[in-house]
Amino acid sequence: MATCIHWVLDGRIVPPPAASEACSQIEERDLLQRTGYVKLVESEQGTTIRWSMFSRNWSSLFFVAEWLQGAFGPFHLQYYSAGCFNERHEQPWMVADRIHHLIHKSDVHLSQTVYIRKATESGRSVPPVLQRALKDNAASEDVSIDCAYDPSSHRYRVARVGPQSTIAKLWGLNPVSYPCLIGHSYDEAVSRAYPQVTRTGEPHHDHIYAAMASARGDVVWVPYQRVVLPLVQGRNRKSVRVVTELAEVDISPL
Repeated sequence: MATCIHWVLDGRIVPPPAASEACSQIEERDLLQRTGYVKLVESEQGTTIRWSMFSRNWSSLFFVAEWLQGAFGPFHLQYYSAGCFNERHEQPWMVADRIHHLIHKSDVHLSQTVYIRKATESGRSVPPVLQRALKDNAASEDVSIDCAYDPSSHRYRVARVGPQSTIAKLWGLNPVSYPCLIGHSYDEAVSRAYPQVTRTGEPHHDHIYAAMASARGDVVWVPYQRVVLPLVQGRNRKSVRVVTELAEVDISPL
């Protein structure tokens, strides 16, 4: 199936805007945010819908919700609100309901860039790598990262990145990538669980939805589950081992 692109404006499919020919990611975002376009992409991977939450595009989104009833799934929603959200839905009625819900949320300004919720037994299914970590209260170096407490800064710093960890897969092994830096809101939020783990020796399992700078420099919302484990590295060293996996979470910022 050849890729087919449609542009929707003011509730109808229109000729491609002049700037759409081989436009960059920044130019496309400008079309979606300032001009109010909604972009539809049909391909072998399914149907993708892109738009900006704060743009004047309600009529176009209502049109798209109906148009999708005859399109091929799966359906990928990519919408921008303080960062790019990515969602996947299998059925056209499901994605239509979600679009209608998001239309009513279009004036919501997110007050946080990191949402964290402690996992519950009745919550989303736990990825196998996290199940093993919870069962063994340990994890291999390949799939984890280690964070050590630095007395001089009173913060936990990333000391090691496993080659098969989520950070390595998304950002590489660079120790100064966004999730490895300290001092920003993401670091402050995710490191709050570390002292309790080092104090009690018990694993900590939670769900996280965070707006993070990607390796390309743009901001994306990343949903993942995490297990924080105690790590003994000498008598006076406080350290934790962290295992994460991209997964569905019991958090919905919008």
